[in-house]
Amino acid sequence: MIRKRIFYLLKNLWQKPVFRIAISLAIIAFLLIKLPLEELWSTVTHVSVFLWLFVVAAFVMGHIVGVIKWNLLVNLKSKALPFTVACRCYYAGLFANLCLPSLIGGDLIRAGIAIKHSNEKGALILGSLLDRFLDICALLFIIYIAAMISPAVLAAEDRKLLVWLFVFLSVAFLFTISLLFFPFINFLPKKINELIIRTRNIIFHLIRNPQRAIAAFGMALFLQSGFILLNILLGTTCGIHIPLSIWFLAWPLAKLSALIPISIGGLGVREIALAVILERFSVPYTHSVGLGLLWETILIAGGIIGGFIYLFLSKNFRAREDFIAARSLNTVES
Repeated sequence: MIRKRIFYLLKNLWQKPVFRIAISLAIIAFLLIKLPLEELWSTVTHVSVFLWLFVVAAFVMGHIVGVIKWNLLVNLKSKALPFTVACRCYYAGLFANLCLPSLIGGDLIRAGIAIKHSNEKGALILGSLLDRFLDICALLFIIYIAAMISPAVLAAEDRKLLVWLFVFLSVAFLFTISLLFFPFINFLPKKINELIIRTRNIIFHLIRNPQRAIAAFGMALFLQSGFILLNILLGTTCGIHIPLSIWFLAWPLAKLSALIPISIGGLGVREIALAVILERFSVPYTHSVGLGLLWETILIAGGIIGGFIYLFLSKNFRAREDFIAARSLNTVES
């Protein structure tokens, strides 16, 4: 009885945004207390304002590829969402990532806004799930290629860990594919049944639309690789000098950690993960944490700009709707 009450209490706390904000702040505070602030500040200030602004601009502009990818996937069945509306919804989701648990929270926001502008609700939800699924696949693909390119750089423990990771992912992939061939199991809980149905729908749409899936996967690889290159630019300026393949291994692993819904937008979790991974390659914590905090400022600035883009496009969208309505009224009266 006591265990159930404790579990229920922890579950309620975990679902509250205040709890996740507290976790993020606690992690950041722990890092700031444990690390020498002078060295951390010296690492961060190596990046000039001009370079920081350039990375922010590249980050925001790079997400245009994300808009194209998402719009391609939500329109699998029909023209469910115009590109301009997709752009508004996407940047609203980018802004929402600042205050929602894990990166998936922003996906839900953009899908929720898009539903108001389309009758194809199922296509929007499915396309959004497929979009995030392909992003994760792109990160895993980058990790796999980087690990294959640099086996000599990795320690025996790292290679063993990666082997177990890929074994687990292979089993999960085979299990997912098997859902296509086994009959639907009715005695499973409702939420698991819904997850199985959505997974099946994603796989079926991938099979029925291979050209769109391949194009979207290519864009996901391009986008994620671009973000890694931006981190390399910031990292080398901060004094982190490691092989290129290690960058393409460490950063995706750290980003995947941000999917864990225990903090706000992955704040704190991503920095800890990056520091732990890079420490194995003799990178000081002050350098890796400094890079992580710098990237966090990029995400915050990019999210805020995304919010302004959403407001700007929303204003223009409403003005265009009013213009069309007025023109239609004048046509009827004449």
